Amino acid sequence: MKDRKNILTYIVAAVAILATSASSSLGAQPQVYLGKLTHGEFVSCEGQILDPPAYAVGGTWVLSIDAMTQPLVPPPAHLTMVVLRDGSELTPVSLQDGIYTYTWGTQVMATLDTNTTPAIFAWHVVFDDNCTLRSYGSLTYFGVANN
Repeated sequence: MKDRKNILTYIVAAVAILATSASSSLGAQPQVYLGKLTHGEFVSCEGQILDPPAYAVGGTWVLSIDAMTQPLVPPPAHLTMVVLRDGSELTPVSLQDGIYTYTWGTQVMATLDTNTTPAIFAWHVVFDDNCTLRSYGSLTYFGVANN
């Protein structure tokens, strides 16, 4: 009987340790990345990178990723880009090998690569107006940050 109690104690302790490890590895705290936009690429409707770019790109951004609740599934995130709009809520798409991928609407994809220091951020937009409103069909803003 005493051996059973010891075994049960070890099992309970092991389960508690695994649960604690799993919850801490999933990230109990949100992650906040503060960064600056470093440059942009504007691509013509013919697929050529515009040189010089259509606009100078500069500004700051904050990406706040909610606490991780499921492995390999990115949690919701909130993006503020001073150059675009504040408080854009991003839809999680994937998390693979430290690269978070999100969308905003149907035309925008944002990625954060946390494998490098500083982390690398990209905001990619594909326009669907066939260049009737601007001289480029897509743009990508790039930035770096530490969390």
